[in-house]
Amino acid sequence: MDKSTLSHWWHKMEITNGGPIPERPALAQDEEADVAIVGAGYTGLYTALELLKSVPELKVVLLDANVAGYGASGRNGGAVIAQLNGSRSFWAKRGGGRQAAIDMERAVQKAVYQVGDIITSEGIECGYAHNGVMMVARTELEARRFKAGIDEDRQYGFGPEDSRYLSQSEILDKINIAGALGARWSAHCASLDGGRLARGLAVAVEKRGGVIYENSRVIRIEPGKAITARGTVRAKFVVRATEAYSESIKGQERTIIPIHTTMLATEVLTDEQIARLRWAGHEALLADHPFLHLQFTSDNRITIGGDDPRVPYKWGSAPSADGPAEPEVRDHYYGQLVKLFPFLDGIKIVDTWQGVFGTTRKWAPNVSLDRATGLAVAGGYVGEGLAPSNMAGRTLRDLILGRDTEMTRLPWTNMNGRRWEPEPLRYVGAGVIWAARAAGDANEHRTGKPSSLISIANRTVGFTGHVG
Repeated sequence: MDKSTLSHWWHKMEITNGGPIPERPALAQDEEADVAIVGAGYTGLYTALELLKSVPELKVVLLDANVAGYGASGRNGGAVIAQLNGSRSFWAKRGGGRQAAIDMERAVQKAVYQVGDIITSEGIECGYAHNGVMMVARTELEARRFKAGIDEDRQYGFGPEDSRYLSQSEILDKINIAGALGARWSAHCASLDGGRLARGLAVAVEKRGGVIYENSRVIRIEPGKAITARGTVRAKFVVRATEAYSESIKGQERTIIPIHTTMLATEVLTDEQIARLRWAGHEALLADHPFLHLQFTSDNRITIGGDDPRVPYKWGSAPSADGPAEPEVRDHYYGQLVKLFPFLDGIKIVDTWQGVFGTTRKWAPNVSLDRATGLAVAGGYVGEGLAPSNMAGRTLRDLILGRDTEMTRLPWTNMNGRRWEPEPLRYVGAGVIWAARAAGDANEHRTGKPSSLISIANRTVGFTGHVG
């Protein structure tokens, strides 16, 4: 298929390559390995890379149903943000109390820098810029929530170097945003080209002796085996790193469900537009209600996107389609772009694409290894995977190598939970919950007061907030 339709990042790679990017061979026979990894996205690639850096003689084989970086790793918005689903109280209750929650948050902050270190050491050209993130408040209610969140940060020992509140004038000094009342600022974020990062990590794994088979769909995982239609990889450890695509593997149904996303990329901005934008720092930009993620790319475009506002979940946990966004979704995010930057009204959109992120029933990520069976799993990042996937790779490395480290002692380790409900409960419930959240958002904008509909919807799905 034409991979340029997968995302703007893939489109750019094919332009640079002068045509389609060559694909790696598929698995054609049985193989033996020390570690078999199912899924060649960020989690699988970081795990392989960390294992091979630690023990170069290991044989590590990765299997991907499509190509390395095909899924969320090649379609994301590009923000390596120190944020992790699950509130501080949630992580504290997993074991270790308050300090465990702090350790979790510090670990995801460090992961932002770890990603940058790997990009530098491996020579990956992906436009990495450690430039911070601004989450904009566009209502007084959001502003109050951000201020309260920063007060809580101080209570947990996180200082102004970790987060601070920006006034309207401070925001406008950084970015010329319309309607911003205030913002939460953090330095713990970088921006990059997600597709080039994924493909660069794949090359780095191969340089160290790792083997990647593409177009090799795993149909079943068993202790000691990753089974495809054309061959089986036998290994002491088998890692499932398939995130939102786990439903297609027999026995893994309902472990992680996909939530659908959409992104847009503009044409290159003119010098006049760049001057009016005043986004010289190229910080990542987030907004809530509706959720928006924006990046001012290294080649002077703006990307914008978020959850699909119409159909966030599809029957049977079907992943998003390859190809451009639906017209009404494109129009929704184009309208949000112009609302933030009215002077960009009329700017052309050169790429739109659909993506997907995965979530467990706890709405929080998990990294697990059962040493009795050799089966390991990591994922469920709820759209925040660029930094946590790096954490997961290092955690899986230590679990597989039998090391007792600060990574294996984090509260997300071996945090197994129940599966999602079967259909039609899953489909009906998703529709009701998203409708309640949308109604709650509208109510908050109308009244300026917190809506009970949002808190009820969040409690229903188990969403507890974020750290970071």
